[in-house]
Amino acid sequence: MKTNCKDEAYYQAYLTHHYISRRGLFKGVLGATDHLPGEQIRQIHRPPFAAREDLFLAVCNGCGDCVSVCPNHLLRLVHNKAELDIEYMACDLCGKCAEACQTHALYPYFPADTRLRPQFGKDCITLQGQPCDVCRESCSKKAIRADLSLVPDLCNGCGECKISCFVSAISLILPKN
Repeated sequence: MKTNCKDEAYYQAYLTHHYISRRGLFKGVLGATDHLPGEQIRQIHRPPFAAREDLFLAVCNGCGDCVSVCPNHLLRLVHNKAELDIEYMACDLCGKCAEACQTHALYPYFPADTRLRPQFGKDCITLQGQPCDVCRESCSKKAIRADLSLVPDLCNGCGECKISCFVSAISLILPKN
């Protein structure tokens, strides 16, 4: 499965779901971020490989193919749209959901990222001054630093840190932007 290889098929899929204006191109080159007209901010936990929220909502037909192929049973249909539920097991980003999706609401060439990020609660042992590195050791991407800050480019939202925390001090949230 190709998750890190950006070839012609990736860019064709990307451009079918994205409009890039000259202004947007220059903003991207200069590092500014801006949402496209009509783009919705994701508020629901979606599976990895999901299209932008507005496109996902328009394209996902609620067929349930992704739900039936998820080997860890982390997907469910809510209001005829696929949602990700990482409460008892982490997502291994296997891509079977994207391979099964016939509408390309989930697509193997989209990022293998749930866009969920860990938030450390007040019950966190490290935040209470005690030594604990269970979440950091469980993170295969090494996205969690010793001070519990996150390396955003490394985190893929798999939820392994949440599942490994024995005091349930980690929740997975969608960033505000």
